[in-house]
Amino acid sequence: MTTLPQTGIIVFTHGSRLAAGNDALLQFVTQLKQRQGDARIEPAFMELGCPTIPDAIRKLVQQGCTHIFGYALFLVPGTHLQEDIPAIFSETLQEFPGVTWEITPPMLADPQLLEFVADRIKAGR
Repeated sequence: MTTLPQTGIIVFTHGSRLAAGNDALLQFVTQLKQRQGDARIEPAFMELGCPTIPDAIRKLVQQGCTHIFGYALFLVPGTHLQEDIPAIFSETLQEFPGVTWEITPPMLADPQLLEFVADRIKAGR
């Protein structure tokens, strides 16, 4: 019998020197966990905040997760999202052979974002 991977989710962003910026992500992920009813969702920052992406990966693997789904709160496909963050995931998961991972494309690739922005503009008129 094949067992399905247990997926852990990391919602991550760059991080900010301003505590309020980092606190906004932490609060968002707390609300997301409550809405989804899933404790295997962790916030993380590439830099300038805690927990870091490696910390979040380790926490989820210690909870039994065998697949890590990284939700990137990045708008565009810049160097961080295309190179730096995949390197962080890959290097950290060398500690855990067999754990797989994936990262979402940037948010501008999602057609729902176009609708969201158009609705916000319409509401602001």
